[in-house]
Parts: sequence; C-alpha cells; structure tokens
Amino acid sequence: MRNVGVKRRLIRMATTIAAVASSLLVMLPSPASGQQFGYAPHLAAKPDSVPLTVESLGMSRSRMAFGGAMLRIFNGRGAVSIRDKSVTGLQYLQFPPIDVPDYRFSLAFREAQAGTLIQDTVPDFFEHLLRTGKGPNPLGLNFTPGTPYVLLWQRAYWQPNALFRTGTFDKQLHGHWISIGISTKASVSAAHDQVYLEVKIHNREPGTLLLTVIPNQRASGLGLSIPNVKSQPAGPVTRPDAYTLASKQVRITVVSDLQERTTNGWEWKISGETTRTAHFGIIVQQTQTPAPNIYAPDIAQGMAGADQAWNARLQWAAENIPQVSSDDAAFNDFYARCILSVLEARWERENFFLNPFYAVGTWTYSVAWDTSFASELLSMLDPQGLRQTLIAYVRAGLLKSSYIPWNGKAGQYWYVQTPFAVMRILQEYLLQTGDRSILTRSVGGLSVLDQMKQAGQEMEKRFARPDGLLDFGSGSQRFLEIRTDGYQHIVAADNGLAAEYFGQIAEWCRERHDPEAAQFEKWSDRIRESMEKELWDHRKGWFVSQYPDGSRHLVWSYHLFDLLDEGVLSATQQKHLISHLKEGEFLGPYGMYSISTADSAHWDREDADFGGGGQYAGMPLRIAESLYHLGYGELAWDILARCTQWARYFPYIPQSIFTDFPGNTQVEMPLELSAANGIQAILFGVFGLRPQEDGSLEILPSYHHEMGHATMTGYRYRGHSYSVLMDSREYSVYRDGNLAARNPYGESTLFPKE
Repeated sequence: MRNVGVKRRLIRMATTIAAVASSLLVMLPSPASGQQFGYAPHLAAKPDSVPLTVESLGMSRSRMAFGGAMLRIFNGRGAVSIRDKSVTGLQYLQFPPIDVPDYRFSLAFREAQAGTLIQDTVPDFFEHLLRTGKGPNPLGLNFTPGTPYVLLWQRAYWQPNALFRTGTFDKQLHGHWISIGISTKASVSAAHDQVYLEVKIHNREPGTLLLTVIPNQRASGLGLSIPNVKSQPAGPVTRPDAYTLASKQVRITVVSDLQERTTNGWEWKISGETTRTAHFGIIVQQTQTPAPNIYAPDIAQGMAGADQAWNARLQWAAENIPQVSSDDAAFNDFYARCILSVLEARWERENFFLNPFYAVGTWTYSVAWDTSFASELLSMLDPQGLRQTLIAYVRAGLLKSSYIPWNGKAGQYWYVQTPFAVMRILQEYLLQTGDRSILTRSVGGLSVLDQMKQAGQEMEKRFARPDGLLDFGSGSQRFLEIRTDGYQHIVAADNGLAAEYFGQIAEWCRERHDPEAAQFEKWSDRIRESMEKELWDHRKGWFVSQYPDGSRHLVWSYHLFDLLDEGVLSATQQKHLISHLKEGEFLGPYGMYSISTADSAHWDREDADFGGGGQYAGMPLRIAESLYHLGYGELAWDILARCTQWARYFPYIPQSIFTDFPGNTQVEMPLELSAANGIQAILFGVFGLRPQEDGSLEILPSYHHEMGHATMTGYRYRGHSYSVLMDSREYSVYRDGNLAARNPYGESTLFPKE
C-alpha cells in the first residue's frame, strides 16, 4: 500500500516512558479584534492563540488576490458572491438546483426631502465602461451633471460567515444636506435557501432622514440547473412587484423587518444624529413553493443562527483534525486556511445524493482526482463521508466517469487519472481507519475489491501493449488538459500509477488466496521493467512519453512527481527526479511551476494549474509530503514554505495559483478541495505521523528552524490520541496526554499494534 511499501528507515522502540501527565493547549490562529460592524484588521497568529473561529479567519478585502465574483459567503447549503465597489451589492446565487451566475442585487435609497435617489451601482458603471468603452466614467459620479448619485464604498472585511462593508454619502443638494454613514453585513443561512443583509445607517445631520428603500434585482434567466437532466424552458424573467424576480420555475423575493412599505419599497425613518438598523432577506424558491411574506421580523435571528452554524462547523473540525501551532505565523495561518478550504467545499443539502457532499470546489461536482488530495484528511475528519464518496466513485465506473454532480447523475467525461485516484483514496482510508469491510462492500452486485479488479483487467485489455505499457490514447484533456501535445498515449506517470494499482490488487488477492494475484503481479512487474527500458531517459534524468509511431516526447510536467513515494521508481530514478526540484526549473517564489521553465515547448502562462505558469493547489503540497516520507525534509520545507505564502493573499485556497506572483487566472475555481494536502503535508510530513498497514504508528518528525517551537495535538488513531511537541533540539510524543517518548530528530518513535 502507498505509504507502507516505501523503504522505511530503521525503527526502534523509544525507551523513555515517563508518567508525566500533560494537558496540551488547543492552538490555532488568533481571532481578529472586532471593531464596529465587524470590520477589523487581520492579526497574525501567535503560539498562545485561541481555538479556530470565524474571526480568526477574517481577512481584509484589500489583501485578497482575486476578484469579487470569486469571493463568496457559504454556509453548507448555499452561497452568494460579493459585488465589489458596492456596499450592499451581491451576485451569483447558488442553491442547487437554483444556480444563477448573472444574478445582481443591491439596495437604492430615495431621500424624501430632496427627492434624491441614492443608488449602489458603481460596479455597474465600471463594468459597462470596461466592456463597451461607453457611458459615464465612474470616477465622475456624484458631481458630473446628468449622472446618478451613488453610495461610495470604503472598506470591506470578509469572514467565512459574513462580509462586512462600510460606505458613505455626503452631499448638499438644493440647499439640503444628506450625510449618511452606512455599514452592512451579508451572510447566508445554513438552514434555508436565504441570503441575509443587515444595514446600519447613521444620519450625521440633525434633521430627520426619510428614506424609501428600493430592492434592485436582475438576472437574464431563472431556470433550474440539474446536471445531465433535460429541463423544461423557464420562460422569461418577470417582476411581478418591486420585491420579486420570477420565472415559471424560480422565484427570488426580497423581504425585510421594516414594516412600512409602498409599491416601490420600504419606508425608513431615521432621526437626526442617530443610527438605525434594518434587515433584509433574499429568499430563493422554486415557484411551486408558496411566496413568502414581505414582512419578515425574524431575519436578525436567522443571521445569528447562521453565525452559530459556522462556529459549530469550525468546532467540529477542530475536534476531529489535529490542531497545530508554531512560532511561524504564516505556517499557522496556512494550516487554518487549508482546514477552511475543506469546509468551504463541504455541502450539506437534503436534495444532494450524498450528504455531506465534498465538492471539487465552488463547482458542485465531486471528482476522484481532487478528492485523492484530501483523502488522508477526510479519513480523520469524516471517515463515513469519505467512505460513501468512494463508493459513489466505484458505482459511477472507474473507467467511465470522472465527474459526479450533486444529483448523482454522472456523465461520460473521463480522466485517465480516475482509477488511480480511487485506489489512493481507498488505501489512505484503510490506513487511517482500519475498516477493511469496505473491500467487501457490495457495489453494483460486486464487492469493491472485485470492482477494482475488474477495472484493472479492463485497463489491461483496452490499453496494454505487448510490452505491458498502457497506451491511453490521444486527447490531452484526458490527461492534464494542457494545450500542447506530447503528454499523451504512453505516459510514464500514469503507467507508474497503474503498476502500483496492479501491485496493490495483487497484494489483496494474495491475502484472500485468490489465484488471480499472480496475473496482477505480472502486469505490475512488466510495466516497471518496460518503463525502465522504453521510457527512462538516462541523459535527462526524466521519463519520456511515447507515441504509437515510436516517437518520444519529453514533457517536464510535475505530474511525474506523483511517483515519488509509490514504490515504482529505482533509487537512481528517484534521485534524478528530485534533482530537478530547484530554481530555474520547477521552483518559483510562490510554489512550483506545473511545467519546468526549462521546457520551452510546453510551458505557457494561459492555464496555471498544469500548463506551466502556476500550479494546481494540491500538487506542490503532495510533492512536499512525498519528500518528507523519503527523508528530504529540507527540500520539502522549502516547497511548503513557498506555499504557505498563499494564506497572505487568499481567504481560502483557489484551484490554481501563479508561481511568479500571488494571483489567479480568474476563470478557474476560487476554491479547491485539494488544499487539504497542505494539512496532510504538515501532519504526515512535518510532524511525521506514519500510520502503518498493520495498525501500528510510527512518528518521525522533520524539524526546520523557521518553525521555532511547534505543537501538534489531538491526532486520533486506533483508539488513542497523540500529540507531538518540537523544539530546536528534540521532539516529544504524548499518548493520551502522557509523555511517551522524547527523542532526537532522525530517531523514530513506534507504537506497535495493540
């Protein structure tokens, strides 16, 4: 099995056992100190910090390296994105099957005495000018004759549960002053398909302010979005009244706890030099559901419940994931944001075919390859959730479908990587949980193991050449979705993973005295031998891809590093591959290049994750974890430390990040489940947790001086809880709160199977 078949260092049982009880403090990044309306600067984590909260994960909008459409508020069952340059603006409603990417919302305020309409439409003018080159310059609003009066936004501060914004309007109109300060909080319900907006207005003037609050909504279409199901036309979008946007299928209604209203909006009276608060809700429904009452007095309670739900979600994670702290604030913050990224990908909706449903990111599909970068973590956090996800992948067909949408109706799009990803998930689930019953779990009339065997036999039948190498055909989208050719047909990375796949099946067959073990072992050995003979370029220290015409193509993709700890490389091959992990080839300021900068034929900057100029979030973290397993701790830390900088610029980890600078392509997902591999690199690399196939546990930390003092608490394994403390001289291991060993680095601690 992966992580077990790797050559291990000599292990000796630590003899220093002391009866000293230790109560270890839970440590995670400290919360930001809240200021009025929730706006607060980000504070660095400290070793003596308090447990993970929504406040500790807060981040100023000005720090973030992606656009407003990529910044969302999510609460398990639905999401809304932020409208930049506004104080009340929101966009993109996502409450499957209702998914409205072009939805736009804001509030406008008509002041009675001057008859002035104050809008929150600055982003509309920016977008129109940039798209068409026409219309008023947004910088001229509020003083250019004939242009609208608008709110001016000031600051924005994001937390997982909410977005806080401040704005102002200060104008003398027709001899009358209108001067208001406005603060808002937007959040999403965890119990209903609703978005909330709290609005606080401070009337700076002595006179009473009389406002009509007008909800503005628009969308080009309001249809149901159900993957791989043909739906009926939704018809045109209509506005039955000032509060409602509707089609034949979907209704979106804006409600408020303001009682007085007209046909145009709510009436709001704010006395001079006072602050008043009102709440608004965006209720998302299918049209067969009864329409809501426009008066909704319980919105504030709903917002409080949404906040509680997020804190409960973080508390649940803290109780099931080991907690980490060090003197390196970037390290701490990165760990916390990787945890957050997993929670941001966890959907809990009653209409999803799996509940919970671990999406690939903001896209509501589950993909085995992406989940394989999170399977060690999910085996700890939610083993039952991972188990049902794995079964869903097997049921969908390992050689048939790679994308499973929220409704479970998988399409026919297939990645070559899928069977190998499912194998990795299964191996890591078994290592952490010891739940071998999953191998005999019936799926489609066959056990999971028999399904894996059948997929292996089908791979051999469909793709194997006489020399054993697998030719997966053409079409770069089946491999890495890069825009140059050369990485197709007989690809070393996928062949190496196939060898590991066949070898693992052989091992499980031998355990069951299955005579087919010999055939799987033969296939595995033949691939390894042919890779050495046909694909290894001794001069370059790299594997080539081979096409049916015999041509050989050198593509310097970091995908090849997936083989580092799979047990399929010779010591020489492993050493040569690792030698390329350096500046000028794969390493850059903010992580790794997905294709070496030395590869002028295939490196590009168009697509960051596998095309060259950036990285898919999980890959450098997986590579770092593998290097830790193999004893290259200094190099592993070098890669990990480059990646920890992401937390300075992203509230949660996006799918792809450029390597030269902290940016994103803006068209790929702003969230990626594979960020979980950051947690895994830290736990199973830095802190050296090594669960074994037989249920024993080896601990072999890898210290780096930049960490200072470092602590990992609460790793639960086979009925016990483990903690590791590191300083510059040695490390200590605690089992169930009692000191079990204190050892120098390089000397492992082993807890035998009980």
